Amino acid sequence: MSNQSLINLTDFTENKHLTQNLDSRDIDPIILEAQEFDVKPVMGSAFYYDMMNNVTDSKYVELLDGKVYTPNGLDSPIQFSGLKMVLKYYVYARLLVVDGVKSTNSGFVQKQLENSERISGAQRTQMIAQTRSGAKAYEQELIDFLNNYSDIYPLYDCGVRKNKGYGFRMKAI
Repeated sequence: MSNQSLINLTDFTENKHLTQNLDSRDIDPIILEAQEFDVKPVMGSAFYYDMMNNVTDSKYVELLDGKVYTPNGLDSPIQFSGLKMVLKYYVYARLLVVDGVKSTNSGFVQKQLENSERISGAQRTQMIAQTRSGAKAYEQELIDFLNNYSDIYPLYDCGVRKNKGYGFRMKAI
């Protein structure tokens, strides 16, 4: 896994807001996980590796930040929000899963708050599903952009995504 983050806490000021008081020790590993497990499978290993080693190249800056472009065969321009937007939504969903959970000598615990109340499990599940849905929509924008500019991004292998789910399903207990 690469140790270079494509986004950081300061990127969470629009769309998906996070407190800027969040400790980087808490968010940085989640950003790296989202890059490795959510973004890399969409892009493919060779393309991801090339991007991570050439992230300042103009074609990758455009990929990260997004741009307005006119897709092949269309007359009207559209907005591509960029890979950073995809990543922000995946990171946000991952943060919702682990929010307030800490590993201790006694096992995993969730801190109780004195002056506020945590959201319910059902509400959290709904927020996670909604955020992942947003991530998938931005991911589709990414795929469309990469397919449109296949000559600029020749290492992209369309349809490469291997992990279509988010975990395992239990059929019976």
